[in-house]
Amino acid sequence: MLWLCLNFPRLPIEVFLRAGTPSEPLVVAGSGNASLVVACDEHAAAAGIRSGMALSAAYALSPQLIVRTRDTNAEQSCLEQIALWALQFTSQVSLLAPDSLLLEIGASLKLFGGLDALCKRINGSAAQLGFDTLVAVAPTPRGAHWLAGAGFGVIVEEHKALRHHLDRLPVTCLDADADTFKSLTRTGIRSIGQLASLPRDALARRFGQRLLDQLYRAFGDLPDPQPAFTPPSRFAAHLALPSPVSEAEALLFGAHRLILQMTGYLSASNAGVTRLRLALEDENRKTTDVIVALSIPSRDPKHLLNLLRERLSNIALPARSEAMALEALDIAQLAPRNFSFLPDATHVREERATLVERLRARLGNDAVHGLSLFPDARPEFAWHETEPGAIAQSGPPLLRPAWLLHHPRRLKLQDGHPWLDGELRILDGPERIETGWWDGGDVMRDYFVARNGNGATFWIYRERSIEKNWFLHGIFS
Repeated sequence: MLWLCLNFPRLPIEVFLRAGTPSEPLVVAGSGNASLVVACDEHAAAAGIRSGMALSAAYALSPQLIVRTRDTNAEQSCLEQIALWALQFTSQVSLLAPDSLLLEIGASLKLFGGLDALCKRINGSAAQLGFDTLVAVAPTPRGAHWLAGAGFGVIVEEHKALRHHLDRLPVTCLDADADTFKSLTRTGIRSIGQLASLPRDALARRFGQRLLDQLYRAFGDLPDPQPAFTPPSRFAAHLALPSPVSEAEALLFGAHRLILQMTGYLSASNAGVTRLRLALEDENRKTTDVIVALSIPSRDPKHLLNLLRERLSNIALPARSEAMALEALDIAQLAPRNFSFLPDATHVREERATLVERLRARLGNDAVHGLSLFPDARPEFAWHETEPGAIAQSGPPLLRPAWLLHHPRRLKLQDGHPWLDGELRILDGPERIETGWWDGGDVMRDYFVARNGNGATFWIYRERSIEKNWFLHGIFS
């Protein structure tokens, strides 16, 4: 087995920065009157603020400082959301609170093109989510965790080389209490190598078997099973904004990161979303829901973001949004695909569905539909609206125009002949229609195909009533 540990050293502040960076310096502080700075953003660091600094000193350096109290619950929730995203790389993900994830990647190397390619992809994807990461790889889970937590971003594939790297780590990597660390320091033991060189029996008597077992598990001498993260049955993620936002583009920045998390979750189960909801929460805790419906399941983050952009541009946004939440309302399994050099029917259908979804996101669902023939001889009733892409019924082999007027237009007559930008010359007809007596919309018409002197072709009819008026009903392309 091969384990990759993702450590997030700036997680306390990144939970507040994932939706964007505020214009003023931002720090995260602990609770209490004499609280200290736990983490700071780039603006605060540029002003000279550092972790461990008293909050009063930080205010002296930057009076406009934005202070957030550390939220460990939000950090845990964020870690769980990252675990959902990480499932696209392996089915075995473990949480290591408060700031790390373990991924068993031994079975994923061939799928992602080798260890180097996989590590590069994981690092790049985590950066797109808005996280700085420290990555270490080792044959044991505890070894990978210690290496990443200590800032040793190394890749170790063999047990023989693992001991060399672990020996250099400080003893603070161990899970022990403050008294144990004080005792180790007093005896001059500061590294794992120094600790491991001591007699094992004496070490167990002095510090307990639990400390010794940690060494055994890190070196691979004892099994170290890790509890697997169990994903929820549906995806839902929440994101707090660093400052109130009223512009659609600023909202899309945070929404993009939530979409990336969701697509990672969907990849793990080979599924796509067919309906999702983005909930925007304002300062009064009221929410505005943005619903996006898709014709076919998709987990393409670029496509989903484009649909959200179209929807956000056509709705009234809250004056000041302070948080957002993304939820996959409906998902469906993606059908397996066979790839070929030439476009096939599946590719064409997917492109058509993508176009329909973007048009509906921009114009509304009711503005985009398909057409299907209906068995009625009257042209104005011979079609129905359908869902785009629905299989249309075949009609009778008659010459009919694709463009019908909403209401037939009466034509002028000269010497008893119909005129439209000149005299109309009959090319074909008549096609007689007498029907509709049962519903009060009865018609008695003779239809003709006619052309004027400019070469334009029209579909006209003459009423078989006493007046015998002529009407324009359609236009041929």
